[in-house]
Amino acid sequence: MNLQIEPWVLPLQPDLARLAMEVADRLDVRQLHAWPEARKGGIGFGSLPPFLSWLGVQKGKRHLVLLQAREVGSLIPGARTAPLPQQWLNTLDLESLARPLAQHPAFEDGASVHVVHLAAKGQAQVRSYGDAAPEVIRAVLERLSDVRVWRFAD
Repeated sequence: MNLQIEPWVLPLQPDLARLAMEVADRLDVRQLHAWPEARKGGIGFGSLPPFLSWLGVQKGKRHLVLLQAREVGSLIPGARTAPLPQQWLNTLDLESLARPLAQHPAFEDGASVHVVHLAAKGQAQVRSYGDAAPEVIRAVLERLSDVRVWRFAD
């Protein structure tokens, strides 16, 4: 399988607020209530803690995988993490978060964006903006933990 994955650090330029507004204008989005921002070395959105981001390239297509650091920390034995709001993934405004990231100039031909909730050890829930990429998401999760079998819930 032709698959590459690596952590992705958000470039300082362009400013994500400006990018979000430019993309919204280009796509004729009437109102923009929220957008991602660079925060504490990750990608912030709303009141959620910053997301960790990984970039996967499969068959020439780019996939940005976003995970909550608090949930990734729960994969480490003995780690103590603060809980996230219940149903955070289901209530997430995926389009507002993903739309500017998918059009980021770092991605020549755009990217699909996948937000992952680690429901339990070996279980993940994913919401995607763009093309599905379970192999990319699985590779990222395997890189972050000792879990080798991941089940994805709808």
